[in-house]
Amino acid sequence: MTTVQLVSIGISLIFFVQVLLYTSKHKLKDQLAFFWMVISLCGIVTAILLPIFNDFALSIGIEYMPSLIFLLAFILVLNILIYQNIILSKHQDKIKELTQQIALLKHTMQKDERDN
Repeated sequence: MTTVQLVSIGISLIFFVQVLLYTSKHKLKDQLAFFWMVISLCGIVTAILLPIFNDFALSIGIEYMPSLIFLLAFILVLNILIYQNIILSKHQDKIKELTQQIALLKHTMQKDERDN
């Protein structure tokens, strides 16, 4: 194994442990923790298979293999951002609905107080 592979595996393992720690401290929900664990395991597999990625990059016409890795990482980050925006939109809708319910409840309470 090359030095690059060992460093990449080490960084991926540190990331995996970090996800486990955040999950154990309840700072990261289980569903998202699973996602990040899969990402860190993909990092480990990618580091182990770097020579195969190099051959694959050359076979599809990419001369510099890290460009392929950066392209795949960029696509992954874009997908994560889309997923986070979907979750954010759902939460905004829930907040709007809850705010409307609170306003309606306050209005009903004030109306009941005036009637009594």
